[in-house]
Amino acid sequence: MPRVQIASHGGTVRKAGMELRSMAARNNREMKILVADDDPLTRRLLQETLEHAGYEVIAVADGRAALECFSRKDGPRLALLDWLTPEVNGLSVCREIRRHSEYPYIYLILLSSRRAKEDILSGFEAGADDYLTKPCDLEELKARLRAGERIVKLEDKLTHDALHDTLTQLPNRTFFLERLALCVVWGLQHPDYKFAVLSVDMDRFRVVNDSLGNAAGDWLLVQIADRLRGSIRRDDAILRSAEEGGMAGHPEEIGMLARLGGDKFTILFDHIRDASEGIRVAERIQHNIQAPFYIDGQGVFTTASTGIAFSGSGYSAAEDMLGDANTAMSRAKVLGKGRYEMCDPSMHATAAGRLRLETDLRRATEREEFRVHYQPIVSLGEGHIIGFEALVRWQRPEFGLVMPGGFISAAEDTGLILWIGNWILQQACRQICAWNQQFPCSPPFTMAVNISAKQFAQKDLVSQVGGILRDSGLAPDKLRLELTESVTMRDEERTTRILGELKALGVRLCIDDFGTGYSSLSYLRRFALDVLKIDRSFVSEMLNNSESQEIVKTILSLGSNLGMEVVAEGVETPEQVSRLKALGCDFAQGYFFSRPLDSAGVVRTLVNSEQNFYTLPQESPGRLVAPVR
Repeated sequence: MPRVQIASHGGTVRKAGMELRSMAARNNREMKILVADDDPLTRRLLQETLEHAGYEVIAVADGRAALECFSRKDGPRLALLDWLTPEVNGLSVCREIRRHSEYPYIYLILLSSRRAKEDILSGFEAGADDYLTKPCDLEELKARLRAGERIVKLEDKLTHDALHDTLTQLPNRTFFLERLALCVVWGLQHPDYKFAVLSVDMDRFRVVNDSLGNAAGDWLLVQIADRLRGSIRRDDAILRSAEEGGMAGHPEEIGMLARLGGDKFTILFDHIRDASEGIRVAERIQHNIQAPFYIDGQGVFTTASTGIAFSGSGYSAAEDMLGDANTAMSRAKVLGKGRYEMCDPSMHATAAGRLRLETDLRRATEREEFRVHYQPIVSLGEGHIIGFEALVRWQRPEFGLVMPGGFISAAEDTGLILWIGNWILQQACRQICAWNQQFPCSPPFTMAVNISAKQFAQKDLVSQVGGILRDSGLAPDKLRLELTESVTMRDEERTTRILGELKALGVRLCIDDFGTGYSSLSYLRRFALDVLKIDRSFVSEMLNNSESQEIVKTILSLGSNLGMEVVAEGVETPEQVSRLKALGCDFAQGYFFSRPLDSAGVVRTLVNSEQNFYTLPQESPGRLVAPVR
């Protein structure tokens, strides 16, 4: 007979078993029972009898379907198996179930018309817990099932006790290492998957235990466990996996708080972005643990030393990662206790910096620390300013003016990019409307504003843009929304619809950094775009690299054939200007013409160039520096 592998739709029996083991303490829940019999009359009789007795019954006609039911999360724990079920008989089902020792215990009763002693012995040897001959007395069957229920609940309790700390009821070292081993294996198979381990040890706990007694020490450990639970909020990675659906094939709720023994606890975080999430929880633990515990009215104080190990170090064994977290915790004790340490000092500095960056970003939105600078876009033929691109800057205390590359990634991860992007759009529209009134020209200046991927994914993007246009009084055709190629290609059907709605508002649409992504002629036609912006990397290399020059030439030809404007970005030298003119490029921006300016700088520039139709004086090549966006 072929070997039958019990497997869930999401992965192996081991995963399903571990998920079910965590439910082992639920002794009062209603038992599910599986009835596997190919005789429809017998199957219906057993199902009706057992449902009337209060069981939740799953009825199947063959052994293979029975194995599928057992492999599911929260599957049946009692089973009536007919010996002669087709495909896989009841005897083989018993053997397959017992072959997986990590699987939650299932009480198996074998049903058969065979009465020979040898057959009965074969059934027990295959793993059956009980044996009934057909036709069986229904009252006797129910009595045997009740006995089976007691055994299953006892097995559950024994399993729970073996995997949990009796004092705090937290998972113990064995359970923790099993879960951590799953994470390590998954991390080796999926490089983007990240997790962390926190080793938490109480400082001066022995003093409390020796002075107040073991009973007080036990009470204190339970209270500490509660505070550690309270230090893990619902927005932390320990719960994110289950709430966001986790990863296909990966166990849910893999995060875990455990007590390894004595006053030592560990926390496993699953599905984290980076090491800073471990630091965030470690700081919360420090804050929560330092508050006094009251025993018989007496305040007792303790602190926690925490070590953090991050999966980015490339672990291949659960014990190694836990060992590193313990080592970092020991270092925290040596360095003064009541603190945390990363297992890698350089990683600690990086993670701490990231955490501070995210914190400062949130405060920046409240303290109005963001600034908008504007880089002129010029016509290459006359050198006149025809518009501006809005570029965000952050006036960060202690750091000075920070360019987008220093904070946009963190803004995207935290979701603050939505607030920042909307704020920039508001500021830019109001500003260009004011400049067009103060410095009238024909045609009026335009304003280009970048739209991030998260902004574009918002359901109300079009209504937001429309509202800002109405509030600012800006003519829609003076606004250019810039998107990258990757943003437009994520969902072509939605992109086509959203871009069509934006075009209906009257705004103009630009593809930024063209040539670095898909660069498909078909999507340019389908999306009805207005402007292509040649990426600065091609402009900077076109004088020394024939391939870059050919790309620039192709983009210019493509724009001309499709009736689109083409703007060259990152122009820094007179030689680049000459080459772009020779290739037929009409518009450009870059340090050769002007660095990005604050609003006051733009006003000074427009005042000084007003008499010359807003023609910019060109920068001296010797003053140029590498462009920063």
